[in-house]
Amino acid sequence: MAERDTNPDARLVIVSNRGPVRFSRNDSGEREHSRGAGGLVTALNALSRQRRETVWIASAQSDEDARVAKETSETGEPHEVEGLRILLAEHETDAYDLMYNHLANPLLWLVQHGLYDLPYSPELGDETRRAWEEGYLPVNENFAEAVARLLKNSPEGGEPIILVHDYQLYMVPHFLRERFGRDAFVSLFVHIPWPEPEGWRILPGYVREGVLKSLLEADVVAFHTKGYARSFIRTVRETLGVEVDEEEGVVAYEGREVWVRPYPISIDPNEFEELARSEAVLEREETVKDLPGKLLLRVDRTDLSKNIVRGFRAYDRMLQRHPEMKGEVTFLARLQPSRGDIPEYAKYAAVIEKSVQEVNQKHATESWEPIILSMEDDFMLSVAAYKNYDVLLVNAVRDGMNLIAKEAVIANEKNGVLILSENAGAHEELGEHALTVNPFDIDEQAETLYEALTMPEDERTRRAEALRESIRFNTIEEWAEIQLKDIAAYREQYG
Repeated sequence: MAERDTNPDARLVIVSNRGPVRFSRNDSGEREHSRGAGGLVTALNALSRQRRETVWIASAQSDEDARVAKETSETGEPHEVEGLRILLAEHETDAYDLMYNHLANPLLWLVQHGLYDLPYSPELGDETRRAWEEGYLPVNENFAEAVARLLKNSPEGGEPIILVHDYQLYMVPHFLRERFGRDAFVSLFVHIPWPEPEGWRILPGYVREGVLKSLLEADVVAFHTKGYARSFIRTVRETLGVEVDEEEGVVAYEGREVWVRPYPISIDPNEFEELARSEAVLEREETVKDLPGKLLLRVDRTDLSKNIVRGFRAYDRMLQRHPEMKGEVTFLARLQPSRGDIPEYAKYAAVIEKSVQEVNQKHATESWEPIILSMEDDFMLSVAAYKNYDVLLVNAVRDGMNLIAKEAVIANEKNGVLILSENAGAHEELGEHALTVNPFDIDEQAETLYEALTMPEDERTRRAEALRESIRFNTIEEWAEIQLKDIAAYREQYG
């Protein structure tokens, strides 16, 4: 069994909602593609590079994606682009909308990030059950069927390794077991926080137990932090009454052992160092360098979990308490719109803009605007800002990891200070060398902003060097390699 487990030709299948590329047609009618955005896509690219026989299955997101999906369905062969082998799963439109916009987002996302105002929301009922039964379950089964079709046409190479990713696909392990039994290794990586058991109990029973039972049909359930792994183990113990070993990270379920493991996701430091030197970034740097005073930076999606409004209010409080800082610092907020079709997110985006206007009206002078709100979809501009910040604010309510904290630290050339929420997953790795804040305490954040902006150079340098060393110690390649080693160890032990 061990020889088969370590076979480098065994088929590795990555399954995620978002894919590595998005297809479109240019003005000449020719097919083109753009690389997918986000830390998950970058990370899974690194994982796919570890094995020769890797296929990535993801949702068709565009009209051209749907055409690619039909073509690969007809041939039975993945589409090859940029060294990646891709299969796109086309879902029924209404089912996908129910899955994504009514069950996964907002319900699972908000529950797992602890974002509901519980005296008022959520209000669950028949519409929730419909989203589960007519959306979430069919889309998840469609993914499992896409895996089954792929592997039916696969060459022999040992039992397949199927790596499922994130909260949109919690039921995929269940549907995979219906098709493969135990003749495949299955893991599911949860890339967002896992709440304590009382938080999980917000969900209706059929979701609460259905998800947990499906996850325990995997061989490994993975998280970014030890804390989230422990919360999951406690949740399955209290919800399902199963035996667990919290110290060893093992859950006993239906005569098997499921490993629950933390694998802190990271970045490729070399990639960001090269980006920082690229012509595209150099062209955009002047825009950033022209801003008055020191640069206070945040780069985020306009997501409820990112705590953007409290960050602006803390900055406002700092300027009130330390008026000598007026004109000595500019807050650049590089924000990307997110999930505008969901009412909670649309409302939050409006509050963000209003908050910026209020701070600027209160403190601006003829030559200085306190907050620059930048909404362009321009990653190279963000990297230019990474290079030049004096202080980076990451004050998330809760985050699975937060790769911006790692990307920016590696690209930064000014020994910038990192202010980091104690509830960000990155805090387990980086908190010792950052300035830690309670994301709900505006006064504490205000004083921490002042401390960071006035920190002596020797302390800035010491902290920045320690942060860079921590990130280089755990790169994205190590993140991928340790998972594959654990897969081999699991299959050898239980095969």
